[in-house]
Amino acid sequence: MNMDWDKEGGSDFIVYPEGTYKVIVDNFEQINASTGTKQIRWKATILEPSDYVGKPFTTHTPLTEKSLWKIARLVKGCGIDLKSLPKMEVGTAAFMKVLESCKRRTTYWHLIKTVNNKGKDVNEVDDFRVDTE
Repeated sequence: MNMDWDKEGGSDFIVYPEGTYKVIVDNFEQINASTGTKQIRWKATILEPSDYVGKPFTTHTPLTEKSLWKIARLVKGCGIDLKSLPKMEVGTAAFMKVLESCKRRTTYWHLIKTVNNKGKDVNEVDDFRVDTE
C-alpha cells in the first residue's frame, strides 16, 4: 500500500465568488492534463478585492488549436502588444519567452463558477483584461 500524502491530506482548494479579480501572475509551467493534453498552468496571487488579497489562484490554458484564443487573451491581458509578436510555433523557445514576459505583471481575470468532470464546483477564467495602472 502506498501513501499519497497530497491526495489523502485534502486540499486547500478555494472556489471564489464570480467576478473580476486583479491578480499578479507569479509563475507558469507546462504540464499534461490527466487526459494527456498539454497545457500551461498559470499561478497567480489575488490583489483585489480586499477580501481575497494574498489568496492563490490557478488557471490552465490548453495547448490546443481550439484554445489558443485563451492564451492570446491572457498574454494581451498582461499588457503585451499582440500585434508586435510574429507567428510562432507553440512550445518553442520564442513562445515560452512570450509566456515568461507575463510573469510579475498585474492583470484582471474574470472568474466564473463551473462544475468539473468530477461534479465539483470550480472557478474558470472566461476573460482577461489589461491593468492600465
